[in-house]
Amino acid sequence: MSNYKYVVYIESLSKMKNKIPQLTASNTMLATVVTFLLLATIITMGMLTPLIAKLTSGVELSLEPSYFNNRTAIPVAILMLLLSTCMLVGYTERKYILPIVGASALVSILFAVISPFGNTPMDIALPILIVTLLATLYRILGIYAKNKDTSTRAKIRKLSAHVIHIGIILILLGIVLSSNMKMESSAVLGTNEMVAFDGQHYQLVVNSMSSYYSGEAYRTYQGSSYTTEVVFDIYKNGNYFKEGQVNYITDFKWGQTYTTTYINRGLTEELFIAPRAISESDGQIDLYMRTVPFINCLWGGMYLMVIGIIALFFTDRRHEVPDKDASDRNISGSSNVDAIYDRMFEQELKKRTVKKTKGKR
Repeated sequence: MSNYKYVVYIESLSKMKNKIPQLTASNTMLATVVTFLLLATIITMGMLTPLIAKLTSGVELSLEPSYFNNRTAIPVAILMLLLSTCMLVGYTERKYILPIVGASALVSILFAVISPFGNTPMDIALPILIVTLLATLYRILGIYAKNKDTSTRAKIRKLSAHVIHIGIILILLGIVLSSNMKMESSAVLGTNEMVAFDGQHYQLVVNSMSSYYSGEAYRTYQGSSYTTEVVFDIYKNGNYFKEGQVNYITDFKWGQTYTTTYINRGLTEELFIAPRAISESDGQIDLYMRTVPFINCLWGGMYLMVIGIIALFFTDRRHEVPDKDASDRNISGSSNVDAIYDRMFEQELKKRTVKKTKGKR
């Protein structure tokens, strides 16, 4: 009796095991599509909410970026974990895939508790994104290792999709790092004095402030607009970096004031400087400075996505020239099939002829 119970128990376990979805590329892709649809639904609802509020109640409603960030963080994290799984399926033993992906999720939770970066979004996002990036690079190396004998065109086609994946990861890295590490401050500067900006490693020295009229004369003014040109030197950690210029423009004709800005995009960060207010009588200008680290990850990810899409388009199989030998084989194959059907028809015809002859006798 005990042996019978044991056999029944083993059979029930095997049935349960068969009901559990297997870790395959198709199942992982299905989960990715479902999660992506959930993410798209959240974003669409957020975009339509102000419009619905305006149409139904006439209330002007605007949703801040935090509304979308708080609601899309979990679906995006799940998408990145699923992307890591997709990259490893077929190129790594399945018994290692779940521990690797699960470990990245556990590290994110641990980082959220101990906060090594002092910023919760960065603590949660970086472990997942880094593991996803490494998994994608591992997949690319696996493609090269398994397809050494394939043509260059075929390799580029297989790699282009993963180039798009790397672009998406870099875009997310750029968004997370730049939005959570940017530094903003302002300061009032006089001519020929070095002023440091709070929390930043840049200092500015205003060299000159020159004003002039431009455009045709307007009413009592010599021109339609009045421009104050401010030239300054930028120092980084006390060392000379670059020269910059901004303009403060007052348009008399249109009754408005606007400014030009200074932007320097470096390899690791972007520097943005804009005037807020100016006092010519005191020779002072109020400048706003923003430093955005790792913003180039965002731009680099966009460029990689474009490159991957273009490569995928030009290496599409539909644009390949048909193989002449393959077409010959298809023709010969169809000829053989026709010959077989002809023989079968002749045999059937002979049988019927023999039967008719016997019936007449």
